[in-house]
Amino acid sequence: MSTAFSRRFVTLVDQFSEGNKKRFAEITGRSPSTIYRICRGGSRPSLAYLESLSEQFSVDLNWLITGERSNDEVVHKNQSELVIAPKFDVQASAGFGQVGFSEDISEHFGFSKQWLSSQLGVHSDQLAFVSVRGESMQPTLEDGDMILVDMSQNQVHREDVYLLHTDDGLMTKRLKPLKTGIKVQSDNPEFPSWEICGATDEQTRVVGKVVWFGRDI
Repeated sequence: MSTAFSRRFVTLVDQFSEGNKKRFAEITGRSPSTIYRICRGGSRPSLAYLESLSEQFSVDLNWLITGERSNDEVVHKNQSELVIAPKFDVQASAGFGQVGFSEDISEHFGFSKQWLSSQLGVHSDQLAFVSVRGESMQPTLEDGDMILVDMSQNQVHREDVYLLHTDDGLMTKRLKPLKTGIKVQSDNPEFPSWEICGATDEQTRVVGKVVWFGRDI
């Protein structure tokens, strides 16, 4: 049975993941079953989780807990303090790149600029989500993970995980700068590594740096 609190919680799910409870679970670090129970009024989340939602989405914590607000709209900070990240309807292969790039957007997610800055060190609004497919980045990334990519960080200055666009499609790989180019590595040792050289890999480009991921529990 729904409660006043569960209805407010559903409002958050509708606003920040377009009603998709599974996606809301992924981006807030909870299991889908937990989110379904909260939305149905079957359980009440911890204060720590509510505080994290307040910071992540710039939502008024007092309204979320008590329902007290000044008007009929969800009380949150100015929209200028939010970054809206689209989720592209495409998968990034953590393997040998078997999919092409598509600019179709399936969903949008909103994040607090303050949370992005303090928790992720991200100060850009050029963010996007894609899903991971394959096993080459295990144990760092698993098949089905949803990764957040900062597309403003498309230069490899130090070793980290990036999203690549190649002739074979999108790939999620660990990149390491070299004097002669970039070394492309998989965290799973069963997959080979290779190098990107400007003269031979003109079709390969770095889309952005992976700064965060969400996963089903």
